[in-house]
Amino acid sequence: MSKDSVPPFSLIRQFERPRFYTGRLLMAADLQDDQDYFREKIRLHNRLLHGWGVVTGLRVSECAGTLTVSAGLALDCAGNELVLAEAKHTALSNVAAKQYVTIQYVEVPTGQQPSASGDAQFSKIREDVRVEITSTDPASGHGGSAVTVACGVDHPLCLATIRLYGSTWRISIRRRRLSK
Repeated sequence: MSKDSVPPFSLIRQFERPRFYTGRLLMAADLQDDQDYFREKIRLHNRLLHGWGVVTGLRVSECAGTLTVSAGLALDCAGNELVLAEAKHTALSNVAAKQYVTIQYVEVPTGQQPSASGDAQFSKIREDVRVEITSTDPASGHGGSAVTVACGVDHPLCLATIRLYGSTWRISIRRRRLSK
């Protein structure tokens, strides 16, 4: 068995969830612990049962100097679900050398409301993604596309490499596709 096929047991831990009962005083931390429990269980499931890569969509294309990443879903190495709900378009006017098209999970606080103490607090977190063109390969030191077990680290997922040859863009797909 290769080292790439061995699950990263250092990423597995015991889980603890809140226990609710009648008369228990609930604090914000109790409800946050409850959400964190389920989120971490889903991430563990994604990492160890599915690995990392594109589930569907997220096709990279270029037309008239505009790069397009189609809507789709992927899993990153931390087990986050990367959902791009609609196509993302980026002008390639300032891109010249070899670049990497990446997607990364981000959380965006929204719904600002006043709190009991009087200061404003965000009441929601929108799960989103950031699509970027970067000169840094997020897969360097990762072991390549043959690695099936997710490393557990929240880092960008590389969708493609792009290069300009004369006036023509060449796109090399650099993603691992997960079976459905």
